[in-house]
Amino acid sequence: MKKIIIPIFMLLPLMTAQAQTVLTEEQQLEQAQKQLEAAKKALEVAKIKAQAAKLKAQADSINAASAKAPTTSTTGWAIPVAVAAKPKEAAKPANKLANGTIAKVDMKYLAGAITYNDENKIEFTLDTDANGKTAKQIYDIVLKYMSELTQNDQNIASRVALVNDAEHVIANTMDEWLVFSQSFISLDRTEFKYQLVARISDNHLNLSLGRIIYNYEEGRSTGFKEPAEEVISDKIALNKKQNDLAKIFGKFRRCTIDRKDQIFAELAALVKQ
Repeated sequence: MKKIIIPIFMLLPLMTAQAQTVLTEEQQLEQAQKQLEAAKKALEVAKIKAQAAKLKAQADSINAASAKAPTTSTTGWAIPVAVAAKPKEAAKPANKLANGTIAKVDMKYLAGAITYNDENKIEFTLDTDANGKTAKQIYDIVLKYMSELTQNDQNIASRVALVNDAEHVIANTMDEWLVFSQSFISLDRTEFKYQLVARISDNHLNLSLGRIIYNYEEGRSTGFKEPAEEVISDKIALNKKQNDLAKIFGKFRRCTIDRKDQIFAELAALVKQ
């Protein structure tokens, strides 16, 4: 009997353990959920480690490339290479002439300002387009302007001398005062005679101002009557250095150029409107 009881007591702990390992359905479900959550966390940790390893590999690759080419970078930054600065050139005066002298007046009055025709006579010319206008349209505009020009405040005996409506040519003989200076007690001026001729075609105006004669202080000992070639040429109306106007005849050259520029600019603006 004792032999039977002893084995039974020896089996009791084993039976108790087996009874304890048997779980209910709720416990099994809870255990399964815990295992699933643990598996998810393990997967996330694995992904994070893999991403970290990938980023580290990319960083190592960039560092290796930077070591081989220190002046370049995949991020756009670079170590600049110093460039030697060019020595500064001395500024050249804007009014320095070809002969090395400095202009004392506006360059438009100096060498090159006076032009000549085929007869070696002083003559100024203007050639300008007319914004697509016909010859007739330009002719009407120019005729009106040149007619009004003969009636300006300084007019002496100017007139529209000839017109050719078919060939679109207008010729004025101009006789007006060219004023050098004026005050309450003095007036310095010359009679200024010249011919103004307009030749017109479709979309084009050619204007010439020539046959210039000055009649200065008529009846006085200081007076003279001379053509432009004897008054406003470079040789006569500029100083020896060609960088300034001559004392006596410089004013004739200055005012003639100013008057020419005024007429040419006004007519060019009118036909281009």
